[in-house]
Amino acid sequence: MTPIRFSSLLVALFASTWLVPTLGATPLIGIASAKSDNFQNLLRSSMEQHASQLGADTFVMDANNDPVLQQRQVRNLIAAKVDALIVVPTVIKAAPDILREATAAGIPIVLLNRQYLPEQWPAKAAYVGSNELESGTLQMEELARRAHYRGKVAILVGDPDNPSSRMRTEDVEKVVAKYPEMQVVQKTTANWERNQATDAVTAWLKKGMAFDIIAANNDEMALGAIRALEKAGKNPKDALIGGIDATPEALQELRSGKLAVTVLQDAKGQGGTAVDVALAMAQGQPVSEHVSWIPFRLITSDSLEQSQ
Repeated sequence: MTPIRFSSLLVALFASTWLVPTLGATPLIGIASAKSDNFQNLLRSSMEQHASQLGADTFVMDANNDPVLQQRQVRNLIAAKVDALIVVPTVIKAAPDILREATAAGIPIVLLNRQYLPEQWPAKAAYVGSNELESGTLQMEELARRAHYRGKVAILVGDPDNPSSRMRTEDVEKVVAKYPEMQVVQKTTANWERNQATDAVTAWLKKGMAFDIIAANNDEMALGAIRALEKAGKNPKDALIGGIDATPEALQELRSGKLAVTVLQDAKGQGGTAVDVALAMAQGQPVSEHVSWIPFRLITSDSLEQSQ
């Protein structure tokens, strides 16, 4: 990172709990991350690496899924006069305020990954993410095919207030509704978390609930489902389990056969594009398209072998 003026750093340290970076000639992108998990860490790493390749610095703040903390962090980055902001909102309802404050300060902003699409975009604002109409559809169509279009489906839902989670769940339900011999028998919120998914599936098993397929809104919850089945002495391969994100740990379980399918949410593509858009806006380039879609891609054990 460009050297930090220690007097400014000390003032920031004693004035608040957030350190303020001082700008230099090198472009500085302030990144407000929602939290640390497998996918978000991949997203953050991709931004840092791509920015470095382009000769830009990054300053990352992690909100630990706390919207109040994130709002303060964003304000701190705005006060530091970063050249551009990239924000993964902790909650979508906070996105309008974040967008408004950055715009008022004249700082270009990219909202990343968690979908918020205002009716009217400010001149220096954009969204980068993947179209959720593809994610759950790709996942469930492959699970349905493998189940010969019959069976009982259980859904592990992410954050019910997050548009991505709602759309992935709706995608799954729409696919299931197409096939007369398939039905959704359970839908439980696990907030994107592995531990919560483990608890949810454990509770299903204790109640004697029968299911053939588990469609999880993300890989972390799919991994939690695998762990719950193993703890109960059951073979995860006896059920068809699907996730979304294609995280490294999920791909390991795909190779082992415990995970049937995942869907690549391209962290590298999202993060790199966010950096490109942020720097372009910071350099005064006009934004021709305020929304950049990074395609999802179905990943199975077969496609993994073909790509190696």
